[in-house]
Amino acid sequence: MNFEPVIDNLPYLLSGVVLTIGISVGALVVALVFGLAIAAGRMSRFRPLRLVSGLYIDFFRSTPVFIQLIWFYYALPILSGVTIDSVTTATLGLGLVHAAFYAEIYRTGLLAVPAGQREAGLSQGMTTAQVMRRIQLPQAIRLVVPPITSGVVSLVKDSSIASTLAVNELMFQAGTLNGLIQQPLEVLSVVAVIYLVLTYPLTLFGNWLDERWRLTGERRQPRWLRRVVAPGAIGGADGVR
Repeated sequence: MNFEPVIDNLPYLLSGVVLTIGISVGALVVALVFGLAIAAGRMSRFRPLRLVSGLYIDFFRSTPVFIQLIWFYYALPILSGVTIDSVTTATLGLGLVHAAFYAEIYRTGLLAVPAGQREAGLSQGMTTAQVMRRIQLPQAIRLVVPPITSGVVSLVKDSSIASTLAVNELMFQAGTLNGLIQQPLEVLSVVAVIYLVLTYPLTLFGNWLDERWRLTGERRQPRWLRRVVAPGAIGGADGVR
């Protein structure tokens, strides 16, 4: 194996990393915001809204990301009459796809918070919105950090599919470089290392944050909540898990 031609062209590969990061960050914002809205719809008392949200989640979780992006890029302009550039299509497409996964993560986290804590907050004179903001969401966030981190890692890797839309992100640059030097094994090996460098710190950060919140969760509970809720009701003696 000869990696010298790939190393010589490393700046060309790295030029695609900037776009990979940009697409991933943009898609992540879309997924986090829209995923929360879908989760709220999934938990709504309004049945049609629950049905639509459930269908959205099932559709995007059950079909390949590759087909979804191709459909967004080619079919959506035909149906809507609006032409969208490939970078925007990849960003919005990946965001909407991953929103379905994040919606289930949010919903699972909210449902994992004991119902007794909501009742305790209401008994102290809080409104439903205050209970959600001060009791349920802080604990749900701690619970969903690990799966959200995994979702971010998956999102960065899925951004490679944008190369099929002629977006010159990392994978597209790798394909172009391989066409020039004809060394696919070496090119893909280097690209795999670059993706590892991009994603592995995210995994470490998620693990660190989860451990930090787990250990400090009990200390950060409001004093009135510790008095009202029986000891151990919030994630056990070590805090939220």
